Amino acid sequence: MALRLDSALCWVVLVQLLGLQILAEPLKEAPVSLSVVSDVSNEAPQLYHTSALPRGSLLGALKRLQDANSDFKFTGTEDPDYGFYLESVNGVAGSESDHTYWQILTDVHGSPTPIDVGVGCYTPKPYEHIILKLTTW
Repeated sequence: MALRLDSALCWVVLVQLLGLQILAEPLKEAPVSLSVVSDVSNEAPQLYHTSALPRGSLLGALKRLQDANSDFKFTGTEDPDYGFYLESVNGVAGSESDHTYWQILTDVHGSPTPIDVGVGCYTPKPYEHIILKLTTW
């Protein structure tokens, strides 16, 4: 009986140590590219590069980009029910009177599609291309 108890305790200690080792490893950031485009103006698209943490949100990647690159700025508001709402990118805001807003798309294999959740919930994949597009409704 004592041998079984010792074996069980060894397994518990080993599992705990392995778990701590996994938690101690640094998270590896994945590269993400981001384009800012407009359907409303004739401005050339702007391309940026940032990174996202594993299981991290697009909002985190946007904040990381804004902190690292003074040419990229964004603003938004936090809704308690629906999360972060993107309002402006690089000084250009969406407008109710002009019927414009910032659409967020993912470009997988050259086929841009709108993301189905907000920037606070969307998790970019490594090497994914995100498009912030000023467009009309």
